[in-house]
Parts: sequence; structure tokens; C-alpha cells
Amino acid sequence: MHGFPVSLEAEQGVASPGLLCLTGGGGKTTLLFALGRAFAAAGQRVLGTTTTRMYRPSSIPGLTVTFPDNPEGISVPANGFVFAAKNPPPDGDPAKVHGYAPEVIDELHRRGAASRIIVEADGAAGRPLKAPADHEPVIPATTGAVIAVIGLSCFCKPFSAAAVFRPERVSAITGLSPEDAITPGAVVALITHREGLFKNTPPQALRLLFCNQADLPGTHEPMRALAGILAGEHPGFLHGLYAGSLQQEGLLCRRLIPA
Repeated sequence: MHGFPVSLEAEQGVASPGLLCLTGGGGKTTLLFALGRAFAAAGQRVLGTTTTRMYRPSSIPGLTVTFPDNPEGISVPANGFVFAAKNPPPDGDPAKVHGYAPEVIDELHRRGAASRIIVEADGAAGRPLKAPADHEPVIPATTGAVIAVIGLSCFCKPFSAAAVFRPERVSAITGLSPEDAITPGAVVALITHREGLFKNTPPQALRLLFCNQADLPGTHEPMRALAGILAGEHPGFLHGLYAGSLQQEGLLCRRLIPA
């Protein structure tokens, strides 16, 4: 696979202090905590949170977890990494936490509650590929960069609810039917469509794509084809295109370049 080896937290749009949102398929939570640990280790004050629902964080060394209904009083110390969200309502799933309204996160950003705020702004039920519903993704207005995530395992599976979250939405954008092969062209359509992975991205925000699961057999050729279509047919749409394996290599990945 062509490209330059890089560490994602040092890349343009990721390294700069500010508000970063994660959308798309499975891997966002792993990415949130990997970035948070890296930023905190570099001396930044890091706040992780969500505007949707996500699984309650497990114990992570160095991470402080808090559940205020109103996060107004949060202030992250130097070299600190805090995750904040709301507990579910009494009739909710106790394994999940609920997020804050995007306006609340914008205000935390404006008042400097942390030097870095990382927001999981979308849900995918662990599927490698998804399209957003009407209410998704929930992205605060002051966001500086959006990282959309896809899992390259989607190319190893037929189009179905087992591989795709909200398959009816994906079908409407890509034209795929049940049991069709998921092609690089179809995934490019999902990436670039106004109702696709970067839906609701603010005009000032950089659009970055992270292709996860690049360690899996059978993913290199479709990844190469995807990068070629994006470079040839949609030049300038993405400000960064990366391929890696969050489980195997963490934030170490490859920045892809046109062939």
C-alpha cells in the first residue's frame, strides 16, 4: 500500500488544539481513547465526550471518568485526560452513557475547559460501514476537524445488516442491494455524498478519513482502488486519507498519496 508512515495525532487537523469529531463506522471509541492518551502524554488537557450514546468506558490508566448531567464545571488539568458524559435514564441501557448537546460542547470549547476536546458524534453498532440517519451525526458548530472512520473488513463481506449499519440508508446512497459485493466505488459514494459520512461537517472543518483494519487479508487492493478513485474523481474533497489498524498498531498508520 502506497503512502508515508505517520502517527495520526501529529497530522494536520489532528495535532492542532481545538475540537475534533469522530463519525462513521466501528473503531471510533478506540480512536477516541488512543488520541486522548497521546495528547495527554504530550502535555495537553484532553476532554473526551459524546453527542450520542456510546458504551461506558472501561478502566484506562490515566483516564478520569465523570458523569455530570451538566458539564459546565469541568476543567481538565495539565497532562490530564477526562471523559465526561451523562448516565442513562432509569429506563436506559446501563451499559451505555448519553452525550451532551452540541451547543454545550461548543461552550466548553469556547471557555477553554480543555485544550483538546474529542467527540464521538455518531454511532455504528460496531459495524465497519454506515450511513447517518436524519439526526446524525451530531457535530458541534466550532469543530475544527472531522475524522470519519470506515472498517476495511466491509470489503470482505457482502452487503447486509451484518456488515453495514442503517443498510437502507447506505443502499439509497450507493445503489447496493442485499448480498451485492461492497465495492470501492460504492464506499467512495458514501464518503463524498452530502448525506454520507461527512454530513453536517461545518464549513471550516477539515475532512479526514481513517480506514481501519488495514491489517486484514484482502483489504489492500480495495483500499488502493478507493484511494485512486478519491484522488482521480474527487480531488480536494479530503484533507487527509489514512489507513491503519487501531487494534494492531494504534495511531501508527500510512498517509495515502495518489498513485
